[in-house]
Formats: sequence, C-alpha cells, structure tokens
Amino acid sequence: RGGKWGSVVPLAVFLLFTLSLVIANAPKEEGMIIGAMIGLSLGMLFVTNVAAYSERIFTLMANRTATVAVVCWLWAGAFAGILGASGLVEATVWAGWKMGLTGKWFVIVVFFMAALFAVSVGTGLGTVVGFTPIMYPAGIILGGDPAVLMGAIFSGATLGDNLAPISDTTIVSATTQETDIGGVVRSRLKYVIVAAFLASLCFLAFGDGAGDSAPESAEKLLSQYANPAGLPMLIPAGLVFVVAICGYHFLAALTAGIVSSLILGPIIGVFSIADVFSITADGSVSGSAVKGAMGLVPVAVLTLLLVTAIGLMAEGGFLSAMMDWLDRKFSRTRRGVEGSIVALTSFSNLCVSVNTVAMITVGPLINELRKRHDIHPHRSANLMDAISCSFPSLLPYSASIPAAAAIHRRLNAQDQYSDIVPVLTWAQEVPYIFYGMTLFIVMIGAVVTGWGRKTG
Repeated sequence: RGGKWGSVVPLAVFLLFTLSLVIANAPKEEGMIIGAMIGLSLGMLFVTNVAAYSERIFTLMANRTATVAVVCWLWAGAFAGILGASGLVEATVWAGWKMGLTGKWFVIVVFFMAALFAVSVGTGLGTVVGFTPIMYPAGIILGGDPAVLMGAIFSGATLGDNLAPISDTTIVSATTQETDIGGVVRSRLKYVIVAAFLASLCFLAFGDGAGDSAPESAEKLLSQYANPAGLPMLIPAGLVFVVAICGYHFLAALTAGIVSSLILGPIIGVFSIADVFSITADGSVSGSAVKGAMGLVPVAVLTLLLVTAIGLMAEGGFLSAMMDWLDRKFSRTRRGVEGSIVALTSFSNLCVSVNTVAMITVGPLINELRKRHDIHPHRSANLMDAISCSFPSLLPYSASIPAAAAIHRRLNAQDQYSDIVPVLTWAQEVPYIFYGMTLFIVMIGAVVTGWGRKTG
C-alpha cells in the first residue's frame, strides 16, 4: 500500500524518532532501537500480506554485511576493553609530560596523543572520556587555551575514529561497500595525513592561553596521573594495525591483538587474566573484555534493524527510484557520483546523531550507486567514512560534546580545579575542532580534483 513511498515508512519513523531523542538530549542507541522497532511495526499497515512481511524481516536481518560488522564489533569491543583497562591513557600522558612541552606545544601533543590512543582502541567517544579529566586541567595549568585544548582532544579522537582499523566507522564503511578493511585504511591514510597537518598548524596558531608555563600544580597533577607502565600495550595495538594493513582478514588481525595483549599484559603487570574475564560469586561474569564486547551490543542490534528497514525500501522499489533520480540529475560524471555520495552521507549524519548509525543507513544506497558507475569500493568507503568523521564531530548533539561538558562540570565542582577549569559551551569549543573542518575541506577537494579516485 502506498507504492514505493510506503516502503519508506519504517526508516522514516526511525529518523523522526531519533530526531526527537536528539531534541530531548538523549541520543542513545537503546532509544534508537525502540524507534527502529516502532518503524518496522508500523510498516505492517502498508502491506497486503502481514505474514509475508514479517517473514521478510527475518530474511533481511540475516544480511551478510550486517553480520560481518556485528562479529567485528564484538572482537573489537573486547580488544578495546582490554587496552582501555591496561593504563594506556596514563602511559600516553606520561609520554607527553616527559617531553616538557607547554602552551600551544602541549596542545598539539595532546592532539597527537589523543589520536594515537583513539587509533589504538578504535573509539572516539572513549578517547574523549579518557583524556578530558586528565589533559583538560593539566593543559590549562601548563598554559594552553581551554577551548583550543578541548578542540585538540575532540580532533584527536575523531582522527583515530577515522583511521583505526578497529573503529566502528572503518568497519561499517568497508563492510557496506563490500571491500577489505586493510585496503580501505591504506587508501585513506593520505587524506588523514593532509588533514592532520593542516589541523596541527591551526593548533599551533591558536593554542597558547593565559596560564603559567610550568607551575608546580601542573607537575603535581601530571605526576599523579602519568604512569609509563602501560606503554608496552601499544605493541598489541600496533600489531592489529600492521596485520590489517598487510591484507590479512580483519578478524585474524583482532585475534592477534587480543592474544598478544593477554600475553603481554600479565607479563608487564598492568592487568591479570581475572581483570579481563572472571566469574563472580553470584554466577555473573565481568572483566574488561566482557564490558568492551557487551558495550557494542546495542549498536549491533540497531545495525540489524536498520539493514532490515533499508532492505524493505529496496523491496518496495524506493531505492531503485532514488538511484534513477540521482543518475538523471547528478551522476552524469564520476565527480557527480562522488558528490551524490557526499550529499547522502552528509544528510544522514545531520539526521542521526551517531555517525556509525548514519553510515549504516546510507551505506547500502551508496554501494548500489558506486556499482552503477564503476566507483572503486575503497573510494566510496573513504568518502563515506571521512565525511562522517568530519563536520558531524562539530554538531552540538554529537555524543562527545555533552560527555565532555559533563566532565567539565565534575572537574569544576572540585576545589582544586574550581578556579582554573571553566565549563565550556558548545559555541566556545566548536571553532577549534580543527580536524573535523580540515578533513571535510580535504575530501571536498578530493572530489573536485579527483585526487585518489579509482574505478572498479
């Protein structure tokens, strides 16, 4: 019922429900799951055979692309949980502190350390939550501008989310385009390097604040949180990156990282096997690997529901109609096709506050579009991922922004920080999230000039 437009109902309801969550300042995956369930349920009003529709939902949910992403997330979540509990944040703080840098130089070191940590663990939000309580007050005391300092943390987290082989955005961009993660990361590196270089120049230009150069309070703060013990845990993180880049299956790369972590961590004493996985007296299980893997279950469930909603749009003929319209209006050249990919990705990210969910929503559309016009899957995956990790990091309803604000308020409530740590607003921070800006400019330039364009 309703022709091709009737097939849009499940996804449209989901997007409207998600928008209401954003307005209510509650853009959580759990709420989005309910929105997707409501959308699929209301879709029954627009079919003539409810039983066939219900059975089709089960068939579409078995989509291989979604299943691959879900499996990778479970392995990546477990690995990120292990590294996150190994003291890697404190180790990266120690490395920066020992360089003896202050002011704008400390700000740029924070940018690169946050990027290194995010590449290691594959989570931008986790990097913001881990770095802000330590680096934000320390950087202010060491003479960094507060707003620029937060911009460096956000930017480093976004860079890692954009580049890490174990990042959810990397996994989704590759799997929805039916290509290999290692090849996607290799081909993406050139864009990341240029955007990071431009962002670094901006941080150097704006990073100095009004603080002292190296007060005793900063030394005390850093000595309290800086600990080099976890530094060797960069080895498993680097191993995953190298194995994936070398073209091995991503699941094998993650397994190599997990196994090497479980060997190295107890040897150097940063955690025990019981810290990774243990059975409690009441019969439940706990540990860093358990928390890491289970933390990604909501987004995995949401992925299956959204893939189903998009599959119903394909069944109803809406996707074919949209592809035909794009072909007629914009896709006369490869540049036009890539512009359509950028537009679809941008629109989806504006509607959905979680960039991974936005990519899941439009990924199958983009895959169909690039196949029609012989665009290489590495190219479409890079455009989709880079756009999703660019301006969306500046949006006020991006998950990292309210998380950082909550940490600011908590720090400001403490006596030792109340006079030096301001609670920043989104308007104060957003002009300095330089990596999100420079990456968007770089990718638009790549579309216009054809830099990095491949066919196939």
